[in-house]
Amino acid sequence: MSNRHKPVPYSLWEAQQARIVLAASKRLNWRRWTLPEQVEHLLSLYGPLPLIEARLGEQSALTAFYRHCLHEKQGPWRDQCAGLLRGLAQKRTELLWRPELAPALAAVAKCMPHRCRQLADWHPRSRNPFRQLESLVRHLFDQYGDVPAWLINSWTAGRLHDGLDVAALTVHLGRGEALRTFPGLPVPLSRKTEHYLRLAPAGYTFLHALRYAQLAARDQLGWLGPVLDSRLGRCLGRDDEFWLRVVDFFAAAPMVDPYQLGPVCDWIHQKRTVGLGDEQAQPGFSLKGRSMHSLLAHTAQWHQHLSQAARRPPEPSLTLSTSWEPLPVPDFAGGGKFPVRITQLRTYGELLTEGRSLRHCVASYLDACRRGRSGIFSLTLNGTRTVTLEVQANRTVVQARGLFNRRPNDEEALWVQRWAAHNRLLVPRHLLS
Repeated sequence: MSNRHKPVPYSLWEAQQARIVLAASKRLNWRRWTLPEQVEHLLSLYGPLPLIEARLGEQSALTAFYRHCLHEKQGPWRDQCAGLLRGLAQKRTELLWRPELAPALAAVAKCMPHRCRQLADWHPRSRNPFRQLESLVRHLFDQYGDVPAWLINSWTAGRLHDGLDVAALTVHLGRGEALRTFPGLPVPLSRKTEHYLRLAPAGYTFLHALRYAQLAARDQLGWLGPVLDSRLGRCLGRDDEFWLRVVDFFAAAPMVDPYQLGPVCDWIHQKRTVGLGDEQAQPGFSLKGRSMHSLLAHTAQWHQHLSQAARRPPEPSLTLSTSWEPLPVPDFAGGGKFPVRITQLRTYGELLTEGRSLRHCVASYLDACRRGRSGIFSLTLNGTRTVTLEVQANRTVVQARGLFNRRPNDEEALWVQRWAAHNRLLVPRHLLS
């Protein structure tokens, strides 16, 4: 029997329609239109994303704005997005030429009912689209001009959900409300911590600004670098007060290398959440009655245990060839005849070899790699392993450690910066300074 009357699968029909629209779009050169004409054309479009991408171009700015501002938006939110796009088009702003700013403009549109000024009264003073976005956010939502610079920077850096809702916090502070009364804060704030949080440097993430404020309130701002270099600069949990007491413990110890804080925090985290060797996890682990010498000794023993883990795999099914899906960050080669390489480690055996070579605990990041939360990279100079790098899934380089957890030297830091710039990775200021 013939199959010509058999219904066509929806995915096949959608692909056919995409090809039809793509053929038609070749005769429609919307890039020569004015911005208001482009916006009106965009607002007239409806349908699934594949059809829109075929018509406008998958990587085009209009496609990005349709995806974030119009696709599956209904009712008032779509009207707010349309009003914002029309208003920006009339201003002939460069904001509409940058597809990476589409999520931020969608957040601006969602917050428009809470604006303190009208869009028509905004006049961009710079041709830089990122400065225009900062100016637009301050104009619409910062009534008194005192929203912290690091919070405004989060809009342009694509960190709208940086441990909290950045857009909602901007509206909250823009009204003149106290930061500590914001309902979305992950930890409670004292008045003193709130004061310093408002003074945190521009360019900081929320977590880094919070650490800055917490240490400033404790008069321990000199420990900011080691704290941001440790797990305290990467995660924030319910037991945050315990980890601040660990910092107090280090600050009170005489003649201790501040950058031993990171390895010791890794050892404490392992002991509290997973357990060491045959020991069970100890969630109630306390520093009471312990000395700095004993903490450093236990950390060193743990590193030695990890270096021997190839003979005692932690799971029966775990082998040296156990692998995982790597992060989408390409490897790097540079220098004359490529003596510099930065390569992502993809197997458990490679993690062990890296840890044994540089005498640190990188093998303990096995679970983070397997879950896709982190990727571990190895920097080699002339074939010699020199620095281990951790990149989180949000494309931020959060750790850079050499032999015995030392910090990178100037040459190594230069290559890390070149690799990060080539792959558009974020490198916090403290990491290589």
